[in-house]
Amino acid sequence: MIRKIGFSLLAFGLLFIAGQTSSYAAGASAAPTVKAPGFPVTVNGSVVDNKHSLYPLLLYRDITYFPMTWNYTRALGMTTAWDPVNGLAIGKQESCEPVVRQDLTSQENSDKGMKATLVPFPVSVNGKSITNAEEQYPLLLFRNIVYFPMTWNNTHDVFGWTTSWDATNGFGVQACEKAPGADAQQAVELNIANGGQLAVQGGWIYMNPANKYYGPNSLVKMKLDGSGKQTLSEDNALSINVVDDWIYYTVRDKAADKNLGIFKMKTDGSQRTQISSAGAYSVWVRDGWIYYIAGNGMMINGIHKMKTDGSEDTAIVSGQVGGRFYLDGDLMYFMMPDKEHAPNSLFQIKTDGTGKKKLQDEVNAVAVIDGWVYYSTVSSAKKGIYKMSADGTVNIPLYSSDQPLNGFQYRDGWIYFIRGSFGIMGSASIEKMRVDGTGHTALGNVRATSLYFAGADLYYPSAFDGDNELRKLELGK
Repeated sequence: MIRKIGFSLLAFGLLFIAGQTSSYAAGASAAPTVKAPGFPVTVNGSVVDNKHSLYPLLLYRDITYFPMTWNYTRALGMTTAWDPVNGLAIGKQESCEPVVRQDLTSQENSDKGMKATLVPFPVSVNGKSITNAEEQYPLLLFRNIVYFPMTWNNTHDVFGWTTSWDATNGFGVQACEKAPGADAQQAVELNIANGGQLAVQGGWIYMNPANKYYGPNSLVKMKLDGSGKQTLSEDNALSINVVDDWIYYTVRDKAADKNLGIFKMKTDGSQRTQISSAGAYSVWVRDGWIYYIAGNGMMINGIHKMKTDGSEDTAIVSGQVGGRFYLDGDLMYFMMPDKEHAPNSLFQIKTDGTGKKKLQDEVNAVAVIDGWVYYSTVSSAKKGIYKMSADGTVNIPLYSSDQPLNGFQYRDGWIYFIRGSFGIMGSASIEKMRVDGTGHTALGNVRATSLYFAGADLYYPSAFDGDNELRKLELGK
């Protein structure tokens, strides 16, 4: 709520500024042609979805322009002030904030032919007056928002930001560091959401490398470079969560189609303990609670939570839910039919069991990435990948396919997913696209069932005859 109020106040101020243009008609005649940058942009390490942005970054005379919205001014450590006599004053503050959830719309922005106007009122930057009409790279107005030019003088000399450019990653501006561990935590959560056959903590990989139908199986750990491999137990472990110096996981007897309960052990392999004998899938451990799908085989009995000591087992959702769910703060996203014999729909509920609401029909996979809910549909009418706002009011199509899509992963502005399914003769492809749906690339046809990141390495379980051996996909440079 604070974020929305802050944005509204800034937007109101800038709209008020735009409304004063009649007093400065001399500068209002120019209408520069602008376009959306044709390259990726990152701000403090967060990748921008400019294609769907309500206030997109612009390109004018080959210089990138940033909209002075609530999000960007705070991310860049900028201050703004307005008065009717002196116009707009832009300043610098010592602190800046990470980019929060971007303001997107389902309508795509054009990449050319858009018109802006020169800012027609007085402007000062760090106390220095700007004669905007005489500037090679003037401040612009677009959609009633002031746009600021990211010239070398402005970025380096005036504000002291670090910028970067290369053909692959595009333009990056760093005013402050991204929240420490934010990317690593998101990778941890996506690994859990994909089934937890692999987890990462502190430079170590914890994994079940085989997940064989008849065994033998083991829970092992090794360093990210593959060295120092150690066997911790002989369990067929899944839903591996590493929290502090404890490993939480489920044990599965695949041949008997039975879950043997929830266990924990120290990261050195000691103190192996059964927390609960309850059949469990898709375990998440967070803030002293274990969230899990309850059931064995085809008998699923909703989503439960219990304390990490096994006490206070409580049902959050009742009924036949889908095989995986996703936790995002105090919200849970899960799939279940909304009526008998119907495909799974996507629902949202609070982790205390309140506020359940349906978001989308016919959904088979879900993940939350940088504050946006990515999901895939199985409907013949709109099969593909979408992303939407947490309240469901903004829904953006990203990619269409005639094949099933699942296994979402994320790294450096790219969404990774599995396209296809397989029985005896089928196959699947690991593919990727940018967060705005562009740059779709097939990475290889493999029998993948899930995707896991360990550092920069992408692992997948290769399904064959009931076994799911972890393999590494070479991503290249």
